[in-house]
Amino acid sequence: MSRHPLRALDEAAKIAKKRGHVQFYERVPGMICDFTITTPEYDAPVKIKRMPYLRCTIAWVERTAAKEIAGLHLHPSSKEISRELWLCSPEYAFRFLRVCDTGLAELGRDGQLLLQKSPVPAGYEISGHLARRTGHSRAR
Repeated sequence: MSRHPLRALDEAAKIAKKRGHVQFYERVPGMICDFTITTPEYDAPVKIKRMPYLRCTIAWVERTAAKEIAGLHLHPSSKEISRELWLCSPEYAFRFLRVCDTGLAELGRDGQLLLQKSPVPAGYEISGHLARRTGHSRAR
């Protein structure tokens, strides 16, 4: 088990508390997320991953954080659940990603999708702050 990112958690808590109620979890082997943000509209289980730098492609993040993403996929996928991976640099800057069924989507600090960086995947539409499945997808 790697060293727990205590300062990263402290910095993340400041951001998370602006979005809603934050529930931290006790550090145990195999934990899926570090905390959950709860609002009347949704729950957001969040996993923090320390990274040497934040300027990288989504594909690189998917490879590097495969274990964390797989853990977040254990949470159900719905418009009321925003599974989030927060990347933290050595300087405690953050990059926010939503773990969707088909990949990762960029988020702002407020949890809103950054559409200019994360086009909505085929078969999804924007509903409030979440991309939700429409039931219609393009054939591959």
